[in-house]
Amino acid sequence: MAKKSTKRKPVKQRDSSIEAIPVATTSPELLVEVVEEEGQEAPSTEVAQRAGGAPMPVTPAIEEPVVEDEQVVQKLPVAQHPQGERREIVKSASLVMLGNLGSSVMGMVRQIVVAAAGNVVAGAFLAALTPAQSFYDFLINGSVSGALIPTFNDYSAPDKRDELRRIVFTIVNLVIIVTVAVSILFFFIAPWLFNTFLAGGYQSGSKVLTLQFAQIIFFSLIALAPFSVLLAALYALKEFGWPAFATVSYHLGIIVGAIVGALIGRSYFGNYGLAVGVVVGALGEIALLIPGMRNQRFGYMFVLDLQHPALRRILKLYAPVSFSFLISMGLVFFDQFLATSTPCAAFMHTHCGEANFSAMKLATTLIQFPIGLVAAALSFAVLPTLTTHVREGNTEQFKATLQLGFRLGLLLMIPAAAGLIVLQTPIVRTIFEHHNFDQQTATLTAMALQNYAYQLPFVAMDQLLIAAFYARKNTIIPVVVLMVSILGYLAVALPFWHTIGMPALAFANTVQNSLHAIILLVVLRAAIGPINIRPMIPTVLKILLATAVMVAVAWGLQAVMGHVQLFSLNTFLGQLSTVVIAGGLAAAAYFAVALVLKVEEVGLLKGVVLAKLGRK
Repeated sequence: MAKKSTKRKPVKQRDSSIEAIPVATTSPELLVEVVEEEGQEAPSTEVAQRAGGAPMPVTPAIEEPVVEDEQVVQKLPVAQHPQGERREIVKSASLVMLGNLGSSVMGMVRQIVVAAAGNVVAGAFLAALTPAQSFYDFLINGSVSGALIPTFNDYSAPDKRDELRRIVFTIVNLVIIVTVAVSILFFFIAPWLFNTFLAGGYQSGSKVLTLQFAQIIFFSLIALAPFSVLLAALYALKEFGWPAFATVSYHLGIIVGAIVGALIGRSYFGNYGLAVGVVVGALGEIALLIPGMRNQRFGYMFVLDLQHPALRRILKLYAPVSFSFLISMGLVFFDQFLATSTPCAAFMHTHCGEANFSAMKLATTLIQFPIGLVAAALSFAVLPTLTTHVREGNTEQFKATLQLGFRLGLLLMIPAAAGLIVLQTPIVRTIFEHHNFDQQTATLTAMALQNYAYQLPFVAMDQLLIAAFYARKNTIIPVVVLMVSILGYLAVALPFWHTIGMPALAFANTVQNSLHAIILLVVLRAAIGPINIRPMIPTVLKILLATAVMVAVAWGLQAVMGHVQLFSLNTFLGQLSTVVIAGGLAAAAYFAVALVLKVEEVGLLKGVVLAKLGRK
């Protein structure tokens, strides 16, 4: 829907960086370069950053560019919204992807170190993380995007800085009190929790180690919870530099803890280096926020103003989301109970529960890589624009923006899913098969990876649809749909966990997340009318054709390379060479075919990358 012509003076653009965790930056001239690349004039815009929300740590929103002439709108392509906005969304998503890449790589290194410890230690450590992570998500992490940043943003003006400081440190002090109390309580209930649910199928020695890990790790919440609150405050104040590096500290703490524990030896440290590393990493996150807080003159305040209206607003916004996290926590615990109790695969004989659960967690890490790089980045980039369209009543532009997000998501996630499936074995063995991580565990992990990978295209759409409902100030529908989609998980997991075993649990998760996306799409269509999915069909068919070519290239190269000793999967060099050569040529084939088929979104991504590299 075309906007009325708006006459205002062109204003100088500010730095329009989009920030995530970690944060990537760009120059204010990037948008102009990208638009001019296709021979178009760059419209005059005023880029004003506002805080937005998403299911993960949030990015500041960008207001929709102001169109100087109504004729510009009339010349738009099918997407029906300003070209500058389209470019801004693609640019934002690309930059967030680059920002997330650093954290994802460090997280992958962390998992490699954990996996190298072997099934017993890795299984114990990964199981021990669940209670702390689940409670952290429930208490504070889930509120960052949906409640904290939007509320803090309302008090971010210079004349309200003292009030913002009072609100922020009221919440910081409150969550410290809560996490200290809960950590002490957890220390005493943990034995029952792990013996009954979270490590039920582990052998006795593994259960003891898991319990000891968990009791140490849970105390990290005393630092992690205030970290998330302070991070949200710095985002609202548009302080991005130091927060960009903060989350890396968490991964580094675990890595250093594992290495130090190995170097000092079990006689001094036991196997506790990993658990202690979590606490050290959490403290490091807080430490890396201090320079940013100093830049903003945002010093600590000992205050507990529980009557402030901002707290009531935060609770109102977060209540539905917290309920969804509570439901998710129960499902995570149940899934872990099944995973640690599943029967052995035919080629496994000991520590089956530990091996099965480790395989699922490591495969999840591989799946989260494209999700964080693509799906989350797209939701970060699209949410602010969707929110602007809702505020201005531009339903058609809302739909067009959502369609663009769908096309970009499918462009990247369909081949990502196919690539992970066709190259599952060399990918897993290259990344994880080191030290005590053996070939049998690699096979288990590859099986889990395949069954998780099917959901990737649906997850891309799901993240965008959740963002669409958040933009419409509706956090209840995604929660209701979550409860319905859990039925899909149960329909697969309950009949098959004790027969098919671990792969059935991974596929049950795929069914759940795919069903969530499908139901959200149907509900959104009922709420705002037809979303015009039909025009996307030719694009999707082109993507599928390019993906088929990619799979054929990857499969064919693997078959040929398998007959050459240099590329044997029994050596690290052979594994790495297979992934790099077969994966690289297959990816090149995909994008080449997509360009030949004139998939528009490939051109958009290409323009952004070339502009960022300074090659016009």
